[in-house]
Amino acid sequence: MTSLPQLQFVNWEEFHDMGFDLAGQLKTLRPHSCTIISVARGGHALARLLSDFLKLPIYSVSIQSYEDLRQHELRITQELNVDLKGRNVLLVDEIIDSGKTLVRALDYLHDFETGSITSVSLHVKPEAIRKSDFFCEETEKWVVYPYEVRETIEALHPIWTAAGLSSEHLRTHLLKGGLKPAWVDAYLV
Repeated sequence: MTSLPQLQFVNWEEFHDMGFDLAGQLKTLRPHSCTIISVARGGHALARLLSDFLKLPIYSVSIQSYEDLRQHELRITQELNVDLKGRNVLLVDEIIDSGKTLVRALDYLHDFETGSITSVSLHVKPEAIRKSDFFCEETEKWVVYPYEVRETIEALHPIWTAAGLSSEHLRTHLLKGGLKPAWVDAYLV
C-alpha cells in the first residue's frame, strides 16, 4: 500500500497574510533598492504580493524541474532579459522542496553580477539542501496553494488510487482542506 502525503492547505487569506509578514521582515534590507526575480511558475503570486507591499519591479525566470510531481533535471526555460549588475535582488519562490531549484537559480543569477541576492519563500522543507534566507514556515507536508487546484487534484488522484482509496475518499479530504465542491468535481474524474 502506498503511503499518502500529509497535506497542508493554504487559502488566499493565509497566503496574503504570509506575504505581508515576509514584506515586513524584508524591510530590514532597505527593499526600495531591490529588484524582485520571480521563479516561475510558483513564485509569481508571492512575487506579485511582495511587489505591491514593497513597491518593487518584478522580472521572471523559469526553471522547470517537476513533471507529474517527479523531479527531473533543472532547465532554464525562460531567461532574464534585464541588467542586474550591482542590483540587490529578492529571489522569490513559494516553496523550497529539495533546494535544488534555489541553488540553480542562485548559480544562474551569479552571472548577472548582482550586488546581492536574498532568497524568499513562504515554506521550506526540513530536508532541503539549501533554504531560503527568509521564509514563514518549515513543513514536511505537501503544501497546497490556492492557485494550484487542478494540478493538485490531478496529481493526488493516482496516489490515492495506488493506496487503494476511492475518488470519494480523496474528494472528502480535499473538501475538508477547504477546496470548493465545484472545483473538486470539475477535476476529479
